Amino acid sequence: MWGDIIGGVGSLFGAASARSAARKQKRINAMNVDLMEQTNREEQRRMKADIVDSESLMGAMSAASGVQSTGSRGIAIADTKKENAAQLAWLKKSGKQQVKAAKMGGQLQVKQLQNQAIIGLFSGAGQIAGSGLFSGG
Repeated sequence: MWGDIIGGVGSLFGAASARSAARKQKRINAMNVDLMEQTNREEQRRMKADIVDSESLMGAMSAASGVQSTGSRGIAIADTKKENAAQLAWLKKSGKQQVKAAKMGGQLQVKQLQNQAIIGLFSGAGQIAGSGLFSGG
């Protein structure tokens, strides 16, 4: 009887601990997602600045040469601009996907902890109820 009661109390304590861990995990997940979003925004900002610098340099070099920016030089500049835009779009998309995956993974961790808390609660209550503590005998 006492073994069941002690085991039940232990399970109830484990349930409370798992609930606390789930709350903490939610906060950690939110911090991680926020950091990922900030990092991606900073990477985009830096890439945009690099793009502006490189495209400005290309334009200045082309103008300084005195040659019209047509033909192969114009095509090269247009291709570079197109590639820069594609890289920036990819950075935005990949950043969003990474954040989405982190959110989903974090939600899964929290759900597992919540389920663990529920299982511990029922297990503890079942052990205590089955111990005979509340029986009239």
